[in-house]
Order: sequence, then structure tokens, then C-alpha cells
Amino acid sequence: MPVNSFQLAEHPWLSLLIVILAEAIGIVFFLVVVVSLFKRPRDAPMTTFICNLLGHVSVLFVLVPFVFGLPGGTRSFSAYVDTIRLSHIQPFPQLLLLGLSCALILALCQVCGTLVYRMREGKPITWSFVRGMLDVSGQLPPKSWDVLYSFPCVFEEVAFRGVILALFLRFYDQPMAVLFSALGFGASHALNLFSGRTPVLVVGQVVWAAILGLFYGYVTLKTGSLLPAMLVHYLGNLFFAPFARYVQTSASVQTQAAYGVIFSFGLVPTTLMSLWVILFTTLWPIVG
Repeated sequence: MPVNSFQLAEHPWLSLLIVILAEAIGIVFFLVVVVSLFKRPRDAPMTTFICNLLGHVSVLFVLVPFVFGLPGGTRSFSAYVDTIRLSHIQPFPQLLLLGLSCALILALCQVCGTLVYRMREGKPITWSFVRGMLDVSGQLPPKSWDVLYSFPCVFEEVAFRGVILALFLRFYDQPMAVLFSALGFGASHALNLFSGRTPVLVVGQVVWAAILGLFYGYVTLKTGSLLPAMLVHYLGNLFFAPFARYVQTSASVQTQAAYGVIFSFGLVPTTLMSLWVILFTTLWPIVG
């Protein structure tokens, strides 16, 4: 009697764990290689960028489809990128506009969070304070190359809203698949404990990443594309620093975590962006 061979794609929760660990190990592997062989400074932004890029690409575009056989078994590369919705970029103008408008909503929520904290302190909100908070020039060339260094975060969308979401959709209905992929996204941020971050802040990151992951999954299924989620994730990470710097430098770690869960990446932006996606796609249906 033939014995069925083990297929990782038939075990979604094990696959989720393996993808998370594989990406973490991949990044560490390339960090060791780059630092030891090329004598690059370990904490330099360019070193981090290169290692993140190589780790994500090697795992998501080599190991995942051709070694792990995810999300639905070994297949051609073109079929893989189609299954994870990475090749779905039409209608491009509408997807681009939706992604940018959601990123604007996220930014406004982050700004509002800082203003609320400032008011709770009993301090005045002056024009100079607002102007300084809205000054994003420090995130752009020539002052900063964060436009480049923030780019690897888009691969988190490939992993969780591409591979993992597609995998869970094979076993669960859409709401549960979105929920489980969001929980996995949140749980992956627990690895930040190994980077020396405060446990309270890491717990906050886990919670707000899971909440925001609900939006990322929803907009991906609503549009059939990874593009809007990738844009929001990238721009949200890129411009978060100036909008939230005051809270990060003035508030306790517990308050920073709470404001992150409520304003920066959590409940308020997730709710508002999801409502906007419903309205946007009702007024301008997206048909790829």
C-alpha cells in the first residue's frame, strides 16, 4: 500500500512557523556573511538593508516555492507569483490611489496620536510644534536614505498577505484566513525581543501588528492585489518617525505601546482605512 509523502503545504500552522523562522534565520545568516567576509559594520543601515533584502528574497522566492512547496505545492515561478497576488497590479492607477490614500489616513492617525498626547500633557499645540512634527525632510535624501532602508518591509506583505494568506485560504473561509494570517504577522514581531527592545514595547508591537494585519489582509482580498498593502506598509514605516517622535521621546514605554495600539498602527487607523476601502471600492470598483 503506497505511503503518502509529507507535504508541508497541507499543514498551514506548521508552514506559518517555518516561514517566520526561515526568514529570521535567513537574515541572520546573511548578516554573519556580510559582517565576517566583507567587514561591514554590523549596525550600519546599509548592512541591515542588504541582509534584510537578501534574507527575504532568498526565502520568499527560492525556499518557499521550490523547497517548501508553499502555498499550494511546487509549481512554476510565474504560477507562484500569481497565486500570492504579487503579479496582480491592474488596474494600476486605482490600486496606487487606494494605497496612497490609505497611507495618508495612517499618517493622519499617527499625527493625531501625537496631538492627543500633547493635549493630555496640558501643553499648547503651537504652529511651530505642528510644523516640526510634519517635517518629513529628515526621512528623504539627501538627509536620509530611509526611502531605501525601509523598502524590505514590503516583503512582509509578500510573506503574510501573499504566501501565508493564500495558504490559509485553502483551509479556512476568508474572515478566518485573514484573522490567522494577522495573528501570525503579530506573533512574528515577538522576535524583536532578541534585538534588545523593551518587552513592553515588543508586546505592543505584537498587538498592533496583529490589528493592522487585519486591514492588510482585508485590502488584499478586496482588491485581489498586494500593491495597496505594500504601499501602506512601506510609507507607514518610512514616515512614522517624525509623526511619532514626540511621543517616543517624551512618553513612558507603556504609553508608547498604548498609543501604538490605539493610534499609530492599531485600532483607529485599521478601522478608518477599512471603512475607506469599502467606500473607495464601492465608488470605483476594482476589476483586475
